[in-house]
Amino acid sequence: MIQILKPIVSLLMFLTVLFFISTILTITTNSPFWLSTAFSLACASLAGWFAWKLVSGEKANTIVAVIGGALILGGLFFVIGFLGPMAISKDTDQGPMIGLFIAAPLGLIVGAIGGYLYASRQKASVGD
Repeated sequence: MIQILKPIVSLLMFLTVLFFISTILTITTNSPFWLSTAFSLACASLAGWFAWKLVSGEKANTIVAVIGGALILGGLFFVIGFLGPMAISKDTDQGPMIGLFIAAPLGLIVGAIGGYLYASRQKASVGD
């Protein structure tokens, strides 16, 4: 079951974070297309790799766990907050702003804290 789950979860996290980062960069910066695409792919690759390690139960470095957790939960919260209001109420103009200004920062913070707790619990279980 884990062998089937690893590529599915990793691909979903890759695509979610790719959408999250590319949308944020498109809305908030005037950076060149190649730069925002390269940065989005790098962040999405990191999130996909961390999801792969997370599902397989491998140990994760603290920094990788914090960044990966922040990207994964930030991306999930952003997608839900950005697309959710549009799916529920199609006539709202400012619905996607919830994902941009509230859900994504909250997801980044919660994901970073969760990644840190995950890595510290792994280190604590190794010390036992």
